[in-house]
Amino acid sequence: MVAFLVAFDRLVRREIRTKRHWDFRARTSYDEERLVTPRDVIGAYPRGKAKLFKYRTRYYLQRRAWRYFRRLGHREPLKYIPAIVNALARYEDADLQKGENILDSWSLMHACFAESDALEFGATHVQLKDGRALGELTPAPAFSDAWKKADSAPMVLALAVRAQARLVRLWAMQLFQRDHSTHAVSLDNILGLLEHEDADVQQFGSKLLESSGVLATLPISSWLKLLQTKNEEALQRVCDAFAKHVSADRLELAQCVELASVRPVPVARLGQKYLQTRNISSPIEREQICALANAKCSAIAGELTAWTLKFLGTKENYSSDQVIRFFDSNQDKSRAAAWTWLMADSHALIDASLWSRLAETPHDDLRLRVIDCLQRQTKLPGADGNQLENVWRSVLLGVHRGGRQKAKAVRQISQAIVENPQRVETLLPVLAVAVRSVRGPESRAGLAAVVTLTEAGPELTEAVRRHLPEMKFAEVAA
Repeated sequence: MVAFLVAFDRLVRREIRTKRHWDFRARTSYDEERLVTPRDVIGAYPRGKAKLFKYRTRYYLQRRAWRYFRRLGHREPLKYIPAIVNALARYEDADLQKGENILDSWSLMHACFAESDALEFGATHVQLKDGRALGELTPAPAFSDAWKKADSAPMVLALAVRAQARLVRLWAMQLFQRDHSTHAVSLDNILGLLEHEDADVQQFGSKLLESSGVLATLPISSWLKLLQTKNEEALQRVCDAFAKHVSADRLELAQCVELASVRPVPVARLGQKYLQTRNISSPIEREQICALANAKCSAIAGELTAWTLKFLGTKENYSSDQVIRFFDSNQDKSRAAAWTWLMADSHALIDASLWSRLAETPHDDLRLRVIDCLQRQTKLPGADGNQLENVWRSVLLGVHRGGRQKAKAVRQISQAIVENPQRVETLLPVLAVAVRSVRGPESRAGLAAVVTLTEAGPELTEAVRRHLPEMKFAEVAA
């Protein structure tokens, strides 16, 4: 009967049509909207869209299906609630897309709004009273006393999760809040609400969580499950409840790092808050906070890096293996914060191992910073010529950014060749990239560097002729 009830409601689909009338007294015309039954019966409609039964038969089938549940409600109310809950869970959003579809769902309207003062129930149709709207409907189900019993609360809550139609879910949530607000909801049920794909259901679950009496004794593992909620508004409420009921001493350092490393901003900030209360002193703790280099929340990635390097970057605790993770981070704000720490008179400035790794960085923004740093000093500790060659080549081949750094790189290449002419065969092809550039500033910087090389010695001039055959050199008379 559950399947018949839903199927017969789907058979009736009236349409809104506009009809023009003439007012003889006012001598004006006006439009009137009314619900009419379409001619979609087999034999009077294209076969692909035709349906069985005339509308009088469909109306009878709707009443007959509801009669079964109505009698069940009178005779055995305890069996009526689970039966009608199963029926309501079968309605889909496609069945209730329009307001007229809702009014045409005879059994649904009786089950959910039979006692509503905004509706008139006729022999075959449900209509809104004059001046009323569908938006005014509130839960007023048939057999309301049965719905108010404590045994019905779990079924109403389950309907909010199971129902396929948004209208039914909203109806179930409103009914639960009105008639079962004092019902104790288990954590598993709250998790089911928070993990629902509907944002309204998730927010409903977060409200139940706030009023739950088990939060003070909830284990950390359960809290961590709650923090995996997808809806942002519901997640913020979960985080507020977490901060209110969970003290910092209940969390391990690894759990704080895990919270701060996730992508959702509310959870990441919550983890950052707990981390800031920690004093990192042991080598094991320093290794644990290195995982913050993998933080996914860009909003606080830079702040986390700055906080972490306060402990990892001290002279007595410094390790290039730990620090380099933040320069290799996928978050540009983490890399920027790490570079700021490095340039702030850090003792890591003279670490050859760190600079050797920075010269091989795959990140374009760090290559540009390395070029700037090289411009201020003659060479970088630990970075040999081959590594700098890779940096120069990467900067010159970058087509989207780094215009000023490219000019600096060209000058650095020219100076390196003059200082060590044996590197001309490896560095001059890199310099040729700038000379052949279609961008004026880069091309001019490259030409200036070539002139510098030709003035340095005849052997360099010959190398320039080989690698840049398109250039013509004028002979200057003695």
